[in-house]
Amino acid sequence: MKNPAEMTRASRFALAPVAVFLACFFEFAACHRLIDGDEGFYLLASRLVMEHRTPYFDFFYTQAPLVPYAYGLWMWLFRISWFSARSFSALLTAILGVLIYEHVCHETRKWAAGAAAVILFASSTLIFAWFPLVKTYSLAALFLVGAYVIVTRLSPASSPWMAAVAGLLFGLGVDTRSYVVGLAPVFLWWVLRHSGTGNRNTRVLWFLGGFTVGIVPCLILFASSPSLFLFNNLGYHAIRSNAGLIGDWRGKFVTGLMVLFGRANGVQFAILSAVSLVVIFATRMRKGGALLAFAIAFVLGFISILPTPPMVQYFCMCMPFLIVGVVCGASDFIASQRSGSPKRIAVLVSVIVVVTFVVASAPGFRRYLFTGDRVVGIKNTDDARNWTLANASAVSRAIDELAAPKEQIASFWPGYVAASKAEPSPGFENDFGWVIANKLTSDQRAKYHIITRSEIEADFAAHTPRIIVLGNQWNGGFSDASEWVSILRKDDYVEVRTIGDTSIFVCCSKR
Repeated sequence: MKNPAEMTRASRFALAPVAVFLACFFEFAACHRLIDGDEGFYLLASRLVMEHRTPYFDFFYTQAPLVPYAYGLWMWLFRISWFSARSFSALLTAILGVLIYEHVCHETRKWAAGAAAVILFASSTLIFAWFPLVKTYSLAALFLVGAYVIVTRLSPASSPWMAAVAGLLFGLGVDTRSYVVGLAPVFLWWVLRHSGTGNRNTRVLWFLGGFTVGIVPCLILFASSPSLFLFNNLGYHAIRSNAGLIGDWRGKFVTGLMVLFGRANGVQFAILSAVSLVVIFATRMRKGGALLAFAIAFVLGFISILPTPPMVQYFCMCMPFLIVGVVCGASDFIASQRSGSPKRIAVLVSVIVVVTFVVASAPGFRRYLFTGDRVVGIKNTDDARNWTLANASAVSRAIDELAAPKEQIASFWPGYVAASKAEPSPGFENDFGWVIANKLTSDQRAKYHIITRSEIEADFAAHTPRIIVLGNQWNGGFSDASEWVSILRKDDYVEVRTIGDTSIFVCCSKR
């Protein structure tokens, strides 16, 4: 049997190959994963921030503010394109995977446990389908896992700066996806538990100090206009459906069943959940990083079911913590078996679980990266061609050929404008506002940068803007393309380009 020091050297030796594998795998997934409709407004918001516009104040934005700043900085350093933004997501996801590998190896002193965690991480449908996208998940999860790793290594002798850095990362996670603030009691409980009796209050204050620094972006925007900040982050979500901010319990029950047994993610979540329960009871877990990982996964799962409408994809952020908890707990259980036969059986069962988990990912890999079958936002397999990076980029290039630089155009899906040189017509920066337009007064709509369908039709009748892009619209009840085609033709717009099922209409010009 090797000693722990040799195990540590082995895990460090494998770190570089693990990093290369994760970077290559998630770059492939990022380049081939069919576009999720939400990515359009995230990418456009990032470009608008890069052009010195402010979320909430200059355009409607329904999330915490950090993502457009992070992606905007990336695209400023490199270039504005779907492939560039997706590569950033792939990089974040790969870094997260490396962090998980390092932490599992640190906790278990076994490189094989770290490798198992990496295999589970890469083959998880909820990971490769949702993390390498231009969305909040990969960035928020990286901050949360970073905070988790640091607090698990706190001891009474640790520098208070460690608690501050953990709080900072947690705060940045809240800046990225606001509802993760619900994890604050879990982190504070752990910090208190692993502080000396004489420095508990001091350690908590350092953590809260770091957290306060981390949420400075939110604090600045809130202080600038509390009403704008609260409406974009909470008010919109409270009125977007008739069930309110937290409601539709039947839908939540159905979503829970889909998370555990649905085809979207196979039975992978169920496998990890079942194994985690076995591990917790078998090892009588009372301490260690695995316990905190399970606690975070459980609370995150509870938080993820609360928003209305509930979505399966929200549970993707539970997966890194479930994987860490399961692998570390299983490794501890195997190590606790002294006789040869029970240990061999435990190892065999672990291998079977990993293989089953990987095999269960195959249908999801095919659906999300190639066919689009039963993928949210994609009508059918024929519609999948409209949601590829190549198709979206081709439409953006066509826009650049037809529009003058910085010309305002109306695209019913903001993703087409995001990677072009055109500007979005006011109200077209985000395709979510139309859902609630009729629930607001005219003053509220002006304040929140939201327009109604009647206002859109009036602008088109006045030939403003000159260019209209019709395709991939899927929010706000504007999915009936044929109706809009009739309206545009009546207003003397001419269809000049067709790419897939997306059409570009132009008026007052022969171009």
